[in-house]
Amino acid sequence: MIGVSFEAFVVFFLVAGLLIVVGLWFFYDLRDKSYYDRQRSLRAHHCVRCGALYANRSETEVARCPKCGFENASLRF
Repeated sequence: MIGVSFEAFVVFFLVAGLLIVVGLWFFYDLRDKSYYDRQRSLRAHHCVRCGALYANRSETEVARCPKCGFENASLRF
């Protein structure tokens, strides 16, 4: 049997727990950053003809309404 002191045992588990917490922190931080970057690329539009609200990922300011096909400019906040 391997002889390990109690202090080394406690330090090992404290360091392991700290590494797990920091690893999860980085993982969820990167996941949330990529999610909000995708959400930020959405442009909101309001159709002046049929009144529909919709979102589009295109880089142009004008998008076609999915209900009636009318081209609308993106909303500015």
